[in-house]
Amino acid sequence: METYHGHVRTPADAIILFEACRIGLLPRVQRRLSEKERQLIQSGSVFVWDEREAGMRRWTDGKSWSASRVSGSFLTYREMEGKRGGTSVSQSASMARAGKTPESGRGSDDDRPDGPDEGPDGYRYKPDGLMKQSFSITTSTGQHLHLISYYSRSHPAAANLQQPSTDPALRHVRPQKGLYPESTVNDQQNLPVVTRGPMAGAPYAIPPPPPPPPPPHPMAPYARSGATHPHSYAASYPWPPTPLGTPPTVSIHYPAYVAPANAQL
Repeated sequence: METYHGHVRTPADAIILFEACRIGLLPRVQRRLSEKERQLIQSGSVFVWDEREAGMRRWTDGKSWSASRVSGSFLTYREMEGKRGGTSVSQSASMARAGKTPESGRGSDDDRPDGPDEGPDGYRYKPDGLMKQSFSITTSTGQHLHLISYYSRSHPAAANLQQPSTDPALRHVRPQKGLYPESTVNDQQNLPVVTRGPMAGAPYAIPPPPPPPPPPHPMAPYARSGATHPHSYAASYPWPPTPLGTPPTVSIHYPAYVAPANAQL
């Protein structure tokens, strides 16, 4: 009943499995799991289904899970068990009427002051329980595709589970271009739930200084009174005085008058 057995670590892994199901290389889930099939779920179990084809939107596996936590493009859950010492039938009935179940815990598991093995409403994490992660997309043709995968952090073989992007049996699977969201096709990042590292870029960073003003027009200095030529020669070659201020001095010499010899005095 499994679609695939391995570890889906990145959105690109999930897209490869979606495409393998589309071309008929891997089987798709057609209905809800039976009780016997639920008991076969183990670390490495992966299930893929089309919401319309299978007629189901929510996945049921008969297990109790913590509240969801966002891990990159995935929602992750941790398997829970009942309260310490067991829960009576009357207590279970009253909790059911109040809507209190492991799935109804609000917020992150770490937001509660409970112990490291205790979750919301007194439920405890199952010591050897599974981790579940879900991934959903809508294709360009309107198909709503879902993926559920299980793995165990404490199981020795968990680290040896095959990853779809490195599986030789799937090396020829190439997602159809334009069918899946581009942001997920090549997304190989396995993002942690939280990080304490510095932010890549603070939104309140100091903006860059404004650009310098443009240089003045080359002829602008001559429009101001008293401006001088940018290449002034006043120091070594003084300008001659203006003719209007000091008219030139010109000496005029007239020739001496000589009377003719027959002139009468």
